Amino acid sequence: MDVQEIYQQYVNDVYRYLLSLSKDRELAEDLTQETFIKVFGSFDYDPPRSIKAWLFKVAYHTFIDHLRRNKHTQSAPPEIINNMESEASAEESFVRKEETANLYQHLALLKKEQKQAIVLCDLKGYSLKEAALEMDIKVNTLKSYLFRGRGKLKMLIRKGRGHIE
Repeated sequence: MDVQEIYQQYVNDVYRYLLSLSKDRELAEDLTQETFIKVFGSFDYDPPRSIKAWLFKVAYHTFIDHLRRNKHTQSAPPEIINNMESEASAEESFVRKEETANLYQHLALLKKEQKQAIVLCDLKGYSLKEAALEMDIKVNTLKSYLFRGRGKLKMLIRKGRGHIE
């Protein structure tokens, strides 16, 4: 089973699980994306036998990491406000899911270091210094991975849309 098949088969299950933990639609969507980015990042190795259980374990740890990073932030607004603000049309929701799946496909094609740098800085919001510490590299090396990775990602996305480089 390849990465795209796993994503298509389990994305809704992972989202519902994270929604049950977080009680916040947007946060559950973000954490679902982070979960699959982590999964794609580690897919260079053989996947475990029970893929769904493994995905839920990764999702749970992603949720816990989020809680640790955001201990100091205020609680979310009441659920009714979240519902009013986050309702999107079915078309917008579909387009967002397609774009997310497309991003994951293209990220999977990058070198491991480039992918990790982009995930940490661009998707998780780490500072350059934090990301460099996480990857155990120098900031200038991280900048190089980001520059090359973003360039390659941009090229891959353009190719996917039919643009000529």
